[in-house]
Amino acid sequence: MSTNQLDVRLAHTELLFLFKTYIQANIPAIGPKYANYPNETGVNPALESIKEVRQRLRVNEKRSFAIRSDCTLVTGVKNAYQEYNYHGLRDVLDESVHQYVNWQDRYGHPSLAGEDGKLLYAGFVCQRKNYLEIFLSSGRFNRVDRQSEGIEPLTEDQVTVIETYLVLQFNKAYGTQPVIVYDTLPGQQDDEDSALFFMDKPFPQNKKYRKYSQSSISSAVAIIEIDAKYRNAQHYIQKNISPVKPKYSYSNENNINPAYQEIHCVEAALQPFEKRIWVLRSDFILATGVKNAYQKEFGYTGLADTFSKALHRFLDWDDRYGHPSLTLATDTYDGGVFYAGYICQRKGYLQVYLASGRYDRTDLTTEQTAVLEAYIAAQFQVAYGNQEIVFDYANPDDSFYHTTFFSHGIFPKTNPQRRYTQTLIRDILNGINSDSDHLKNISTSEKEEDMATNTGIYNPS
Repeated sequence: MSTNQLDVRLAHTELLFLFKTYIQANIPAIGPKYANYPNETGVNPALESIKEVRQRLRVNEKRSFAIRSDCTLVTGVKNAYQEYNYHGLRDVLDESVHQYVNWQDRYGHPSLAGEDGKLLYAGFVCQRKNYLEIFLSSGRFNRVDRQSEGIEPLTEDQVTVIETYLVLQFNKAYGTQPVIVYDTLPGQQDDEDSALFFMDKPFPQNKKYRKYSQSSISSAVAIIEIDAKYRNAQHYIQKNISPVKPKYSYSNENNINPAYQEIHCVEAALQPFEKRIWVLRSDFILATGVKNAYQKEFGYTGLADTFSKALHRFLDWDDRYGHPSLTLATDTYDGGVFYAGYICQRKGYLQVYLASGRYDRTDLTTEQTAVLEAYIAAQFQVAYGNQEIVFDYANPDDSFYHTTFFSHGIFPKTNPQRRYTQTLIRDILNGINSDSDHLKNISTSEKEEDMATNTGIYNPS
């Protein structure tokens, strides 16, 4: 995440990453209020990720939409409301595939949900003349009168952020234009509003709505900035932690990593035991890649596995593609690194293996380690899923560590590690005192044992 991360002029992917940070931390996904209908069993035949959209909607064309629990926005078409002369599913699908569709299935919002069946937000979107209309009719996925289930209505700030998240993606998919959002209430109001919506009749003039445009983005970003505390963490790191340069270099390390990926561009979770190298650069870009080494020693073939065989001939297989391949200097970046290592997807948690050879560092205080790792862990949670982030100590001079890591082994319980939950991450980032550049109520002179008690982490140094 770059130092200008909270500038509203950021690239689309960086903005979406920011919004996912807030949504993941503040808005819980919910299950349906009531069970599915007997004739709701299939996946929506028009299911499409918003990133797959290649053409704009026609005037009055509609889609159902849902934000899944992993923040993925998907759309489909509902097979209902024929009483209003709505035949959206038949119109969208080519006649040649009609025979394969279960026309008894309603294909409602449950047909858009992921494996866990939960959604963050749902409704319908329709292209009107000169603007997009969002109608928040989601039946069983509304949050009205569900306190008995532990489900609270969203706050005004939460609504602003999640709806701006929708606007960003709908504008990219369907064209930049104003977006108007209408609420409804379950029951009679939803029935009456749905009749108007699907018959393409206007809502009453006194019906309240929320209007969004590109200029609305800054309001949502301001909310996220206050909540995420990324700016405070960056300021702390810049002031208290000096970036390092590589201790040594190899002659066969000259190119950018072919699997180079900045954290905000990650679109999928890692596969079990999948590994990547990473660095937090001095320009605050958290970059990942795949190393081309350890084939003979440990049978590791990560780079070959990452690319299809058709692309192998374009890779320089003599290049190690180590951590320096993520840190090539530019006119605006000097090649410095704050922290580096590997990540590996384990069952139930993401392992961060602190081995980086030439970027290993033992100069950090407990407090500096806590802030640095919480800042990194927060971004790993957004990119790879909300799970515990576990930092494992590594001794670069002891082959036991690489042997264990690359053979998918687990380090003994005596090996120092620090475990970060979403709650602990927020506590640490919220605890940064912007005036003194220290963690509130925590002094760098405190003993390690006290720090472990206060912050819930264990420092191996």
